Amino acid sequence: MHQALQELRDQYETQMANNRQEIEMLYENKIKNLQTAANRNSGAATAAIDELRQVRTRIDTLSSKITELEGQNAVLTNRCRDLEKLLENERLRHAEDLDLLEKELARMRDEMTHQLQEYQDLMDIKVSLDLEIATYRKMLESEEARLNISPSGSAETSRSVRSGSQRRTPVRGGAKRKRTLLEESQESTLSDYSVTSSSKGDIEVAEVDADGKFVKIHNKTNKEVALSGWQILRKAGEEETLYKFHRSIKADPNATITVWSSDLGKEHEPPSNLVMKGQRWFVADNMTTTILNSDGVEVAQSERIRRHLSSSSSRHREMSGGYMGSEELHHQQGDPQGEEKCKIM
Repeated sequence: MHQALQELRDQYETQMANNRQEIEMLYENKIKNLQTAANRNSGAATAAIDELRQVRTRIDTLSSKITELEGQNAVLTNRCRDLEKLLENERLRHAEDLDLLEKELARMRDEMTHQLQEYQDLMDIKVSLDLEIATYRKMLESEEARLNISPSGSAETSRSVRSGSQRRTPVRGGAKRKRTLLEESQESTLSDYSVTSSSKGDIEVAEVDADGKFVKIHNKTNKEVALSGWQILRKAGEEETLYKFHRSIKADPNATITVWSSDLGKEHEPPSNLVMKGQRWFVADNMTTTILNSDGVEVAQSERIRRHLSSSSSRHREMSGGYMGSEELHHQQGDPQGEEKCKIM
C-alpha cells in the first residue's frame, strides 16, 4: 500500500514536472513571441514617429509656401487691379483721342468738300461765263449782220456790252425818231464727262466706253500678269455688271485687253478681245468701273460722272433810229433790258 502510494506520488510528481516544464516552455515561447512583436511594433512605432515628423515638416513647409503664395497672390491681385484701372484710363483716353481725331477728320472732310464745292462752283461759273460769252458773241454777230455794222463797230459794241455804259451820238439836222422793241433769245445745252482713275498695281483701267460697249484694261508693266480669278465690277446707278476672267487668261507685257458687251456681235478672240456671255456693261450718268484681283482686293478704278450744262439767254432792248435831225440820238449799250440766265444741271 505504501509502495503503491509512493509510485502514485512519483507518477504525479513526474506528471507535474512535465506539466511545469511544458508550461515554462509555453511561457518562454509566449514571452519570446511577445518580445519579438514588441520589437517589431517598436520599429513600426519609430518609423511612424519618423514619418509623422516628416509629415509635420512637410506641412510646415507647405504652410510657409502657401503663406508666401498668398502674399504673391495679393500683390498680383493689386497689380491686376492697378493695370485694369490703367487700361480703363487708357481706353478712355484712346476714346477721347479717337473722338477728337474723328472730329478733325470730319472737319477736314467738310473743309475739303467745301473747297471742292468752291472749285466746282468756280469751274461751273467759268464754263457758264465761257458759254455766255460765246452766246453774247453770237448774238452780237447776228445783230451786226442785221444792222450791217462794221467789225470795228462790232468790237466797240462788244466792249460796251461788258462795261454797261451809254454813248450819245450827236446828229445834225432834224429827224423824227422811231423806236423798235427787239427781243432775242437763245438756248444751248452741253454735256461732258469728268473722269477720275486710280491704279494700285500692275493693271489699270485704260478706257471705258460711255455707251457701254466695252471696257479696256492695260498691263502697264514689262511682265506677264495672270488674270485667273480677277473680276471687273461696273456700278451704274442701281445696276451692276460683274465679269470674271477665265483661269487661263493672262495679260501680256504692255498689252491691252478689251472686254465687250455680249450684244455687239464681236468675235471672242482671247486674250486681246473677250466677249461676255449674256451680259453687257450698264451705263448711267455716274459709273464706276473697278478691277478686283483674285483675293477680291481693288487694284484699279475709273469713275465717270456726266455733267449737263444748260444755258439760256433772252433779252429785250429798245432800238432807236430815224431820220437825221437836230435832236441827239441815244444808243443803249451794256446790259440789255430784259433777262439773261445760265444754269448747270
